[in-house]
Amino acid sequence: MANAKPQIISKTLIKPSSPTPKDLKTYKLSSLDQLSPHFYLPIVLFFQALDSEKHSGNINNDISSHFKKSLSETLTHYYPFAGRLSSKHHSIDCDDQGLDFYEARIDCKLNDILKKPDPETMDLFSPPGILFNESFQGSPFIIQVTNFSCGGIALSTCMLHKVTDACALFGFLNDWAATARGEKVSPMFLTQQVISSFSDQMTNFQEIKLEKNNVVTRRFSFDPSKLTELKAIITKDSGTLQINPSRVEVVTALIYKCAMVASKAKTGVSRPSMLIQAANLRPRVFPPLPENSIGNFSWFFSIMTNDENGKSVTKIVDALKKSAKGFSEKFGNELSANKCYSLICESIEGTRKVIRENKSEIEVYRCSSLCRYPFNQMNFGWGKPIWVGTSSSKMKNTFHLLDSLKPEGGIEALVTLEEDKMAIFEKDEEILRFALLNPTAVDD
Repeated sequence: MANAKPQIISKTLIKPSSPTPKDLKTYKLSSLDQLSPHFYLPIVLFFQALDSEKHSGNINNDISSHFKKSLSETLTHYYPFAGRLSSKHHSIDCDDQGLDFYEARIDCKLNDILKKPDPETMDLFSPPGILFNESFQGSPFIIQVTNFSCGGIALSTCMLHKVTDACALFGFLNDWAATARGEKVSPMFLTQQVISSFSDQMTNFQEIKLEKNNVVTRRFSFDPSKLTELKAIITKDSGTLQINPSRVEVVTALIYKCAMVASKAKTGVSRPSMLIQAANLRPRVFPPLPENSIGNFSWFFSIMTNDENGKSVTKIVDALKKSAKGFSEKFGNELSANKCYSLICESIEGTRKVIRENKSEIEVYRCSSLCRYPFNQMNFGWGKPIWVGTSSSKMKNTFHLLDSLKPEGGIEALVTLEEDKMAIFEKDEEILRFALLNPTAVDD
């Protein structure tokens, strides 16, 4: 990475262009929102410099004004994002206080960063002290625009997980970009329009707390040709099972297997492991909900593995497919959003009890995928991003997957493990057969 670091030059509160009506001043959080952890997760979009010969005036100032104006107009529809969490984290006070908008400069070129875009470098493009900081108090979404010396731009959007999930993060960014292009948007707020009858179901649920671990995050890039090779190996190995794996399934299974191998190599003990795979429920309910349905509306399916079935990527993929099928049968099958949400609320405490009671015996891994969310199509009026990244994590045993932009069809995996286990994992020959460790994101 480049030695330079962004320097914050201003902070502004962006308010909705029209005041929020009195009857919308309180936005209730759902049970799933309240259960979700209180920390910010970012996505960072990198844009090339505009052609100065085709643009008059101060380009950076014009872009900043364009961002702010379109964001203000977008917040008229996304008014909770300009508010603040209530003291008990049960609702948002939609008082139009304003969304935190930071501007920064960095004394290097965009390509200097994208030559080796490791996760720790991505951390720098969010305001200091925000990421994975449970005590930070700010607007539910926080924006930072960083200008490079070459004229390139990094746009970091940090979402408070307690207010919404990754799908809604995409929905918000997509609507903001659409507004910037002069298009109309209309988000859906889950607790007001879809699942309002379940917003008060909290009993003794406690929000998920961030466990402080000595962890590191590494970026692995899977080329499309390597994914094809891995899928062919698994298909051949499956025999009569006739597995037809997806690229997300094979990457998830391979990372999970190699993480378990690293854990056993470090501790000398083979513990039963659980893989939890997050799943967006919006397209599964009937009628399907749009991507800009705001709130947490994701749940998960899981698999359990031991020495016998954890040694084979093919067996892990097969288990993932079976678990995903069971998940779809339970939470899909033309269930309404209300009924689906009710089933989640009924299973929350049981799920947490199983994990809590077996915590000392079971090693838990978590995977979430943003593949097929076209962040690379976000056009605010001057072109699409040339690269999309996200930050390091503070949660051990987590895998975050995104589509790669170069080459298209590949997958970028952000893997977070404890330091001593990562030292083994990142040298695993099976991982390195199919993935590159932090390759360049730009053409030489």
